[in-house]
Amino acid sequence: MTLVECLMKTGLTRHESELYIALCREGEMNGYEAAKATGIPRANAYQALASLADKGGAYVIEGPVQRYVAVPVEEYCNNVLERMKSVLEQIRRECPRGKPQHEPYITITGFGHIVEKMKNMIRQARERVYVSLSEKEIAYVRAELLDAVKRGLKVVAITSAGVELEGAIVYTIQKKPGPIRIIVDSTQVLTGEIAGLDDDSCLYSRNRPLVELIKDSLKNEILLSSNGGRSP
Repeated sequence: MTLVECLMKTGLTRHESELYIALCREGEMNGYEAAKATGIPRANAYQALASLADKGGAYVIEGPVQRYVAVPVEEYCNNVLERMKSVLEQIRRECPRGKPQHEPYITITGFGHIVEKMKNMIRQARERVYVSLSEKEIAYVRAELLDAVKRGLKVVAITSAGVELEGAIVYTIQKKPGPIRIIVDSTQVLTGEIAGLDDDSCLYSRNRPLVELIKDSLKNEILLSSNGGRSP
């Protein structure tokens, strides 16, 4: 993701993002100078600068010719974070809670979404976490697994040789990159294969028979492990 794309994630348009970067780089500018520095048509630059200021990305310097200066990066990021916290809290308070589902099978598509689901499952665990991941995939959730250990949860990892997870029970097998299996609290499971692509897909469910099926599969992997389990 480029810097412009990151800024757009904060609510800026592409032109506003480009202008914010230019103001950070060049210092204060008027509309003409900003248009020249970015290649944005002058009329669009004036409009985007005014909008950027309205959104909290720039300050207006009054004078014979109106000029703009970027809000410092740390200040801008902190302001965005505080606004998002407020927005998310309102969503949590006001969003309707759906009717209970009957243990559906949910397909999660896209590498980024799958990694997010992996992390959230581990973060929300209350008792135990079992993962079967290669060294490559375990790196995506290493911080969450270590945090689960710190929270006093039982963490069991079936993974490639050489992986260290302090406080976790680690079983070593010949684990190829791609397949992932995670069971949390014996109530939810994520299984499938990822390759870092947008069309990656995995199955998530709270279906008890599926959880037991994957649990049995993990037990078989543990039996095949070369070290009998170790706790670093």
